[in-house]
Amino acid sequence: MELNKRKFAKKEVEILLDKNSAYYEDKLFEQKSRISDLAEENKKLSAELDNLKAKQSQIENALIKAEKQALNTIEKANVQYSLTVEKLKNFYSRWNGYFTELKNKYPMYPAVTESAELVENLKSLFKTKNPQRAVEKLDSKFSKRQGNNTQIFDPKSKINDYIAATSDSGFNLDEVLNPGKLELEDLCKELGLIEE
Repeated sequence: MELNKRKFAKKEVEILLDKNSAYYEDKLFEQKSRISDLAEENKKLSAELDNLKAKQSQIENALIKAEKQALNTIEKANVQYSLTVEKLKNFYSRWNGYFTELKNKYPMYPAVTESAELVENLKSLFKTKNPQRAVEKLDSKFSKRQGNNTQIFDPKSKINDYIAATSDSGFNLDEVLNPGKLELEDLCKELGLIEE
């Protein structure tokens, strides 16, 4: 095979070069324009990605903080339950002697019998290891006792009425914390919880 050699005139070569040069310059301009558009889009997407990463970091930090707060709240609630049980145990130990004395002194009086039963129920409740369950059981026992009465048991209003009627300056917390020797029957009569 033989190649035909053709000679091009200088003008023809310049025309061909101009055509090709213009064509490739247009293509090059299109490619530069496309690269510029893609670079702008890349910058925009990078900024959005950085924004999303920052939001994700904030969300993760908020979740971690919320989880710590929830654990802290649970821990505080458990401590509160334990304190409630300890207060009940303290109350039980202080008043156990008093109920025993009442039971021995007035064995046939119904209120004393009920109080002695309540003390026995408290003994069994304090043997449980779960403080929340002990409080729930105690609450259910009081609810059952209230269901038998026609009146709603509202000791807070009785105490407030008693304080308003017997004191000029108001409630004395020291007397409440250190009541001294008290007779349950007399207190109940004063508060209007039992009839005289």
